[in-house]
Amino acid sequence: MAIRIIETFHTPDTFVFIPACCYAGNQFRMLKYSYPPMFRPEVAELHMPVSITDVPRLEPDGSGKIEVTTGDAATPCIGVFSASEKRGILVFTAQEISGRNIGLAYECGRIYLTWPARREKVYHMCDTAPQDTQWTDEPAEIPCKVLDFPCETLAQFYRVFFENRKIMELDSTRPTPLPAEKQFAIQKEKFNTMNWYEKLGIYMVGTDKSRFQVWQPGWTGGTMSGYPLMKLGGALETERQMKTLQFLFSTQTESGLFHGIVDSEGTAFEDGFYVKGAEHWHLIRKSADVLYFLFKHFRLMRERNMEIPAEFIEGTRKLADRFVSLFETYGQFGQFIDVYTGEICVGGSTSAGIAPAGLAEAWRFFGEEKYLQTAKAGAEYYYRNWLSRGYTTGGPGEMLQCVDSESAFGLLESYVTLYDVTGEAKWLEYARENAHYCASWVVSYNYRFPETSEFHRLGMKTVGTVFANLQNKHSAPGICTLSGDSLLKLYHWTEDPLYLELIRDIALSVHQYMSTEERPIYDWSLSREDRESGDPARMEPHRLPAGFINERVNMSDWEGYGCIGGVFNGSCWSETSNLLTLAEVYPYLP
Repeated sequence: MAIRIIETFHTPDTFVFIPACCYAGNQFRMLKYSYPPMFRPEVAELHMPVSITDVPRLEPDGSGKIEVTTGDAATPCIGVFSASEKRGILVFTAQEISGRNIGLAYECGRIYLTWPARREKVYHMCDTAPQDTQWTDEPAEIPCKVLDFPCETLAQFYRVFFENRKIMELDSTRPTPLPAEKQFAIQKEKFNTMNWYEKLGIYMVGTDKSRFQVWQPGWTGGTMSGYPLMKLGGALETERQMKTLQFLFSTQTESGLFHGIVDSEGTAFEDGFYVKGAEHWHLIRKSADVLYFLFKHFRLMRERNMEIPAEFIEGTRKLADRFVSLFETYGQFGQFIDVYTGEICVGGSTSAGIAPAGLAEAWRFFGEEKYLQTAKAGAEYYYRNWLSRGYTTGGPGEMLQCVDSESAFGLLESYVTLYDVTGEAKWLEYARENAHYCASWVVSYNYRFPETSEFHRLGMKTVGTVFANLQNKHSAPGICTLSGDSLLKLYHWTEDPLYLELIRDIALSVHQYMSTEERPIYDWSLSREDRESGDPARMEPHRLPAGFINERVNMSDWEGYGCIGGVFNGSCWSETSNLLTLAEVYPYLP
């Protein structure tokens, strides 16, 4: 076994960092819930301490150790920051040696690089379990570069990381993009044949071969996926998306919020995963997404001289008013809200990080000052209580408050929108800091997949894929669920080429994960024997249909070694991300 030890510091305020894997040492309250985890009413609080599932972490007091592999990180890197020491350290390394990942570990002021990766506990979904460490006498020299620099704030720390995340000069070449017109043609055909649900008159998101689907207004698609179809498509897509919006407003409750889930029979239910006492809980991120995207629709309608239905305008105002009421009442937007009363059930988090963007657009549309003032106050609250502490939480609805990228990118939309609306320099500075943090979730190099994997066969490149959160330890094609055009706006405003590089990495990575007739992707249950047989009858059940994009870009072994570089046979929100990218980024990339 090879090992390198880097001495750092061990102070009460030490912030331990592994990109997309560990923030503040993951030193938060842990609740031992199985998947899908959901807060129990007896632990729910208005001012909820950050609460996570059983992921690799230090103890709340900083004791203990964290051991992962480079496959768990967006960049092979581990670092520490201390405001009291006014110092930051970042240790960068390679992904693997001789086909085996390098280990990243921290304990009591020491950073360890090990090869092969040493882990006393291995992480699986919502659970860490002991493992016998495999030892080897094979010698190896573990490459690394150490940056030790004066640093007073986490904003400075993230900027140094952002500037150096490719310092090891690992392969970061991008895939050759499939022409945008062909991408859209495939996606449009798939959505019109497999995602259009005539019974309810809506575009649904997410299909598998059993055609199981549910409607969600935000988070994984819903209102968002039809917008780029309407923008880039023709009369059919416009007609269908207008029907989808009509359905959306039919699910609005008296509080102004929307039902979180509607099944294929039209039955509404909420986001509490059947936990007793959480039947009416609504993930506020979903309605926040809706608010922001409704104004995208309205702009498009006005550009096309389309009349915006009065019920759309009235419903949107009602939703914006609910966000104003939440902040005026509680000083926050919360995470889970009673969908009928509008009361916060679980507070804290940056779940509604995109809400200030929606409120700023409400001010631009309605001209009422309360919307802009609440947008500013909410955005400032998120900066002081979350971003300035080095993490965001609460974007996804099934991981309690594990640190995540989804709320981060949503918050970035808010700061970019506020700067666009007001021209105030503060919001641009917050947006830049936010973008540097977001970059820690974006894979900066091309992972070497096992030779037996589907992604190795297809030559998949991981640069630009995005980890969603700490709990679900896979990268994914695209941002959940945005195009990332906020980064492109930052580039145009600042002329900083690193923002352009980041959005190019993200935007140009998604298409390769789309199964096509010419280049089908097969799921991870296809055996080697079936593949080598060449028998279409044996292979066909495992082929993802054209237009399917699965969310899994597994670099970690969190689902088992055999799932690295593979996918299950289903389509996901990444298709919505790709559609948004085609509509909002591709046409404007320099």
